[in-house]
Amino acid sequence: MIAEAFDTLRLLIIAGGVWFIAGAVALGLVLALFLIALHAAARATWRALTARTRRPSWARTRSAARRYARRSPDYEEAA
Repeated sequence: MIAEAFDTLRLLIIAGGVWFIAGAVALGLVLALFLIALHAAARATWRALTARTRRPSWARTRSAARRYARRSPDYEEAA
């Protein structure tokens, strides 16, 4: 009878551990998705409020864009 009680206790501890781990994983996924959605909403709000023009990250100013732009290739040297 005591052996059956210990066997049941062991089974309950294992089942509780499985439920605890499953709950922790589910809570972690829910929190991760919530943070991703919150970040996306904040970023969209910021972009809507600032109303910047779309340009590449390296082209902060017009002069920088001109400096970083590629020159037309010179095929005379290759020939």
